[in-house]
Amino acid sequence: MRSSSLAPPAPAHPWRPVAVTGLGAAPALGGLCWAVCAWQARRARGGPRPYEQALAADLRLGAADQPAVRITWLGDSLAAGLGVDVVDDTPAHLVARMLERAVEVRVLAVPGSRAEHVLADQVPHVGDDTDLVVLCVGANDVASSTARSRYAEELDRILVALAPTPTVLLSLPDMAVADRMAEPLRTLAGLRARWFDAARVIVAARHDHVWSVDVASRPAGLSRRAARAMLCADRFHPGPEGYRAWAERISMVCHDLLEQQPMPGLRPA
Repeated sequence: MRSSSLAPPAPAHPWRPVAVTGLGAAPALGGLCWAVCAWQARRARGGPRPYEQALAADLRLGAADQPAVRITWLGDSLAAGLGVDVVDDTPAHLVARMLERAVEVRVLAVPGSRAEHVLADQVPHVGDDTDLVVLCVGANDVASSTARSRYAEELDRILVALAPTPTVLLSLPDMAVADRMAEPLRTLAGLRARWFDAARVIVAARHDHVWSVDVASRPAGLSRRAARAMLCADRFHPGPEGYRAWAERISMVCHDLLEQQPMPGLRPA
């Protein structure tokens, strides 16, 4: 696995110490914390959802007689670009334009998908003519009851199935930014996402056809408060500015890959 040269993810919120009187208070506090988080999760799921369907994002850029790089996007709502009103603001379209060459984009990503869904429902539709895959999956596994070990196993199976097609694997996002969730749920979600991402890094390292891109760390000088201003109206997914920041990082890695190997037909023989 190769990693982009971007800085590592910014540290999550530190745990705040809680003063307790006697060991008997710990189970009660744990139960109270679980109850609060469960209530907050129900509120977050039941809040307004201005974005429920991703925009159709298949695209062909460049002259019709010009050989095009064939890029397939797999994963969840983040890969599909949920959270924008104009298809040009989806990460797939942003990256395609940033590559400044003929590109064919196919988006198989489906909002709500977990790793098991990508493996069963999306990977089988990746064509043999695909030159490059962009994969973003894990946030829904974090938000569900998926065990980290199961996520890692399914991610490994996805990457095995995609080999030897060069695959750009996105990190899990910084879920502590999403202020649709209240505290302490937001901090706990951020910590769980970082825990899952550590497993993603281990799995990706087993595969020479995989390059990682960090989308969790904030641009230099951008506070977490400012990062929240880049969320869309649902206060969970990125908006146009957030996806543009991601696309700049993704396109850098895609561009390097395309420069290293002849196109079209990026995959080694």
